[in-house]
Amino acid sequence: MPTVEFMASRDDNFNLKWRAYIEFRTILKIQPVQIFNELQEILCLDCPSRSTVERLAARFRSGDGDVTDLPRSGRQVHYCQSVITKYGDFIGSYSDNSDD
Repeated sequence: MPTVEFMASRDDNFNLKWRAYIEFRTILKIQPVQIFNELQEILCLDCPSRSTVERLAARFRSGDGDVTDLPRSGRQVHYCQSVITKYGDFIGSYSDNSDD
């Protein structure tokens, strides 16, 4: 299988590209293991894991065609009072200017 040129260049949309590849191959009813093998051949070390390919293929089969990341809850940020006191003015002035 020849290397696909658009996949070879790594940029900000790199993950979207291989996710779109998984979505399109899933639409063609290609099995996740074959999709994984193709991506491994194309991307080498930048290839997503087999479990990621299987998870995304299942998601696309279920009708969720969104190739962007799902929202994450993330870790809450807690600051101690001394940090708030020391940097509070700076943070406040930054947030006041964020609408510019």
